[in-house]
Amino acid sequence: MPDFEDIADDRYRSSPFASELIAHLRPFAVFHTTVVGERLEHTIHGEAMCYLILEGSVASYRRDDETLLFTVQAPALFGIGNVTDVFFDEYCKVITPGLTGVISVEKAREVVETHNLWNILSQHIMHVTNRLYKNMLHRIAPSAYEIIRGQLIDLMREEDTFRKSITAERYIRDKTHLSRSGVMRILADLKTGGFIEMEEGRLIKINKLPAKY
Repeated sequence: MPDFEDIADDRYRSSPFASELIAHLRPFAVFHTTVVGERLEHTIHGEAMCYLILEGSVASYRRDDETLLFTVQAPALFGIGNVTDVFFDEYCKVITPGLTGVISVEKAREVVETHNLWNILSQHIMHVTNRLYKNMLHRIAPSAYEIIRGQLIDLMREEDTFRKSITAERYIRDKTHLSRSGVMRILADLKTGGFIEMEEGRLIKINKLPAKY
């Protein structure tokens, strides 16, 4: 099993290819200031859309079961993968306010074609896919504790504003759907043992997580 600290490394937080794609798409996007909790739907009135996150951060959720897939800070792109006709049935939720642009996937495809951006787009999609794969490794660990351990490391690496706005139990269950009682029991044991510090259920600090429970 790969080491969770390596998997959760910040280099997987945002795509290094997003900025170049945004630079080409930005002139054709309509921008607005986003607020916490705002949903960014990939389809508006039947038309597929792409979002340019210039400021703030958002979380991506799988629609069919409301699973939290990952969070990302600006600069970031959502929906651009649909340019390749591979439809991702997700939606985004704003977790810190910022500035977001929206452009139709049809227009984005036209820009990619005009500026021959297919190579960088493919690299961006591969980066996002790689991150999803690494996130999924946290959810197929041999035991519930190892899953929770990985999610706590992920949570500690989240943006402070988001981490302080969500309980550790909620974050873990949004991403794994483990039982509430099981998650609460392990979190309580870790707090009692001095391995983690929490206030009102929110993760404040990880001291040292044991490899086994």
